[in-house]
Amino acid sequence: MIDADEMVALIESCRREMQAMLPADEFASLSSKTRQDYRQLGRTLLQRARYAEGGVAEVMTATLRPTTYYKRVAAFRYCLYADLVGHLKSLHSALSARPADRLQVMAIQAQLQQQRAFLREFETARQSGSAGERRKRASKRQALRGLPGDWREQLYQRAAKGKYADAILVAALTGCRPEELRRGVLIRRVDNPRSGMSEIRFEIDGAKVKAHQGQPQRLIAYGAHDPHPLLEALRIRLAGRRELLVCIDSPVNFTVEIRRLARHLWPKHKHAITAYCLRHQWAADLKRHAAADSVSQGLGHASAKTRRHYGQANQACSRHALHPAAIEAERSVRPVAAKVPRHRAASSTESKP
Repeated sequence: MIDADEMVALIESCRREMQAMLPADEFASLSSKTRQDYRQLGRTLLQRARYAEGGVAEVMTATLRPTTYYKRVAAFRYCLYADLVGHLKSLHSALSARPADRLQVMAIQAQLQQQRAFLREFETARQSGSAGERRKRASKRQALRGLPGDWREQLYQRAAKGKYADAILVAALTGCRPEELRRGVLIRRVDNPRSGMSEIRFEIDGAKVKAHQGQPQRLIAYGAHDPHPLLEALRIRLAGRRELLVCIDSPVNFTVEIRRLARHLWPKHKHAITAYCLRHQWAADLKRHAAADSVSQGLGHASAKTRRHYGQANQACSRHALHPAAIEAERSVRPVAAKVPRHRAASSTESKP
């Protein structure tokens, strides 16, 4: 027998608890891929939570990485929200049927009770925060230490006959993300009417773009006759063509290949060399000689704050550094907000002037 009052109270309880933990934009800024990733991870975590002694809290905090913890929080939140929406839609369909599907309604009621339990566990765990000491994330910027000044050229030469040769050149010359290579980076050889010089331009469709985050489109240009070995290699690859679209099928496979090539080249190097090392090196080159906002725009950032995580000027080798002729991006760079100094409140025992 279905108790209507009990069902209404259960639905309202789930809605209230869900509303309390929703982000301000109610997931509007999430891309379809992020939603899919969160849904998949959230379902896996919820399945583990059903059998874990500590429930949701144990599963959510069972990591030493802060980034993993916060990703689990986000995945839990989104998955619980999506499941609740799904349960309510199913309930509406079951109640709208003539006659009402009582068995389905009872099954949904049980699911909502489980959902409410998960919501309460999640909120308790979230408010408690991550427990225990967290391991500091190792930056790929550190992996540049000890590499030869021409490591990018050596890496490309090792890959020159492989399927990722063009992609490695583009990543080295632009610092683009592997995901942006998956979308495709267009290389064009053009005559710039303003300078009267020929240029090689890279047009990048930005990743990690939201309403106020990232650069939807950006352009990085080099002089067509720039003598840098990487650009010389690119001119050979272009072989007289005016345009070339470079893309990869899998960012993961791309990084795996770079790791493999680097291990062959520098077997004693302490750190793994990945695609993001090319991004850090590109940032280091520009931090040595370019305007700060150009670094941010070239990396695909809309905030000046983010560039501090990429490369350092002292990691650039003057003989092998890259010098883009131009960097353009769709959005201007937001400056870092000035910190307001905190003044200690005057003690009540201090004498007044």
